[in-house]
Amino acid sequence: MAPGFTTMLGGRPKPTPILRYTPFLYPKSRVPIAVNDAAFVASGSEFCEDMPSSPTVEEDPDVVMEGNYSYKLGELAFLRSGDKGNSANLGVICRDKKLYHVLDARLSSQVVLSYLQHLGRDLKVTKYRLPGVGAFNFVLENALGGGGVASLKSDPQGKAIGQVFSNLIVHGLKHKSEYMS
Repeated sequence: MAPGFTTMLGGRPKPTPILRYTPFLYPKSRVPIAVNDAAFVASGSEFCEDMPSSPTVEEDPDVVMEGNYSYKLGELAFLRSGDKGNSANLGVICRDKKLYHVLDARLSSQVVLSYLQHLGRDLKVTKYRLPGVGAFNFVLENALGGGGVASLKSDPQGKAIGQVFSNLIVHGLKHKSEYMS
């Protein structure tokens, strides 16, 4: 074979297009929305605007308010998620050991259930504490619509659940520099 020839029988390679993924932000107001020829107007609200956040003293008197700061959970912990059949695991790993008890008081099974209620009506959440590694594991039963190839959900393996949950707002904290060394 001579240089430039790629097939077993010879011949020049055929050009193929190169597709590249390039994410960008586009104003929601400029995207026309139509369902069955009925036009809709996009609202200015954000998707998670009405989503619940961690409990405050008014909602749960057992939560000790340590300060006046609020942070997204992703700023305080690493999150990972994935599937186990029709259930999903959501791992929350504290960025510092000082955050373990603070997050333990604020991340209950009920908080996770109310924040991720869009995953299904029959969703059941169980919390497991892992104090030795400063983490929590939440098992979300019936979260994946059958799981894997049986699911019609856009995330059948539950890989994006951790990213979604990282937007939970955690209230009543000191400045995060006091927790992280």
